[in-house]
Amino acid sequence: MKPSKTLIFTILLLLAVNTQFLWEGKVCVFLVVVYLLLLVCFFVLLVRLIKKVYRLIKGTDRSKQNLIECVVMGVSLCLIIAFPMGIVRFPNVGAPIKLKAFHEAAGGCGNTLYLREDGSFVERAVCFGIFDRKGTYRISHDTIYFSSDDYPFDYAVMDSATIRVHGKGSADDRVMPWPFYGICKD
Repeated sequence: MKPSKTLIFTILLLLAVNTQFLWEGKVCVFLVVVYLLLLVCFFVLLVRLIKKVYRLIKGTDRSKQNLIECVVMGVSLCLIIAFPMGIVRFPNVGAPIKLKAFHEAAGGCGNTLYLREDGSFVERAVCFGIFDRKGTYRISHDTIYFSSDDYPFDYAVMDSATIRVHGKGSADDRVMPWPFYGICKD
């Protein structure tokens, strides 16, 4: 019993949806195209599932393989509907989050800074695509010192409600206030 191409395609779609936190930062500006392609694939597979179920009910194809394919496709498509951003989410992967800060820019763009308990950080910038910058940090009193080649900030100063990040060098010495959500427990 060889699995059909439709079944393999359904499983690949389920894997693509559930691992998007790994690849969405790498496709950057093509993210909208990739999401539209995934959406088209989802609807094509949904139509194929409806046809298979119709043939199963009508009795034209009551094979064991068709029944298994209908069940696997149904469960996979239901999981995609229930968890469109994947079962495993980006912030939950890796060490627990110690602090989370968010800065909103114009046009719905924004940056989220995740400081993890293992001394690593990830800044996720969402604006016409998703861009991730990673590195390490250390905290000394109220100052966070960043260490990364591609991160444009040297340090940040925390107060009770914001993190003010300071750029590298004199040409990029900008200060941006980021309200933060506080110490994250989850």
